[in-house]
Order: sequence, then structure tokens, then C-alpha cells
Amino acid sequence: MPKAKHIKFPTINLDLLKPQSSPEKLLTRFIRWLLSIGRYILIFVEALVLIVFISRFKLDADLAAKKEAIEQQLPYIESLKPVETLIRQTQLKLTTISSFRLSYTDYPQVLKRIADSTPIGVKIISLNLVKNGTKVTVSLNAQAENNTALASFISGLRQDRTFQNVTVTSVGLEKGSLNFSVNAEASPNS
Repeated sequence: MPKAKHIKFPTINLDLLKPQSSPEKLLTRFIRWLLSIGRYILIFVEALVLIVFISRFKLDADLAAKKEAIEQQLPYIESLKPVETLIRQTQLKLTTISSFRLSYTDYPQVLKRIADSTPIGVKIISLNLVKNGTKVTVSLNAQAENNTALASFISGLRQDRTFQNVTVTSVGLEKGSLNFSVNAEASPNS
């Protein structure tokens, strides 16, 4: 009988424990890491680059559509230019009128208040109105027939809310009538 042949299998030496005596070099560990984890990172980065590249086409198309929409609206916007100019001119006029009204002193109102406070026996000779900020300084020279007319005039000015700091600066007797000067501050807006 022939002898049975023994088939020889190649032997594999497996070392399941890493050798403790000789640690792996840094370069070897890095190459092993690149071959295992690095390929996933590389695949992720390439996928990200492809997504960005493809999305660029969509964004370019959106940008072109927006530019076209803007170009279509340009004639309409340019047709509204005269209307915008008119609106700006109107706004300028309104602000000018508003600033004028805020700084305007109502001199006729001040004169009316003085006339309402003047009794029959008093005759105003000269009147000077000077604007100081929001107030008007009133200086007047007048003649009164008697003391009662003078007192009535002064009390009328002091009782009127328009006038403050009413003072008689001078009083004199001339040809049977009293000549006097009065200074006051008027707030025409009150």
C-alpha cells in the first residue's frame, strides 16, 4: 500500500500580544492610522467638495435669475425718479416751514395783548420789540393822563400771562401828563 501523503499546510505565526520590549515607531503608527481612519476622512472631504461644487451651479443660477429680475425692474424704478424728486422737494419744503414756524415770533399777538391792556387814558409814544431766544423784550415809552391810567396799564400788563418781569423804568411829569417807560418780557406762544 502506498504511503499516505501528508499535506503540509503553511504555518502562520500569530503574535496576539504586542511585544512590550520594542514599541512601534511614530511613523509606523501614523501610517497605520492613515490607512484605517484617514481614508474615511478623505472620503468625507471629497464628498464635501463635491457637494459644494454642485451647489455652486445652483447658486450661480439663482444669482443670474436675481440679476435678470433686477434688470427687468430698472425701467419701472427709473420711471419713478421724477416722483421721488417731487417727494424730496415736498419734504424739504415741509421741514423748512416747520423750522420757520418753530422759530417764528407772533409779533401781532404781542401787539394785540399790549393794545388790550392799554386803557383809554394812556397813549403809547414808542414801542420796541426785540427777540431774545424764545422771548421778546418789550420796551415802550408812553404818556398817561393821570396816575390811575398808569396803574391800570401796569396792572393790566402784569395780569396778562404773556408778559413777565414788567417793570416801570422811569416816570416823569411833563405838560400835565405823566411820561413813563416800561420794560417787559413777552412769551407770545403762551
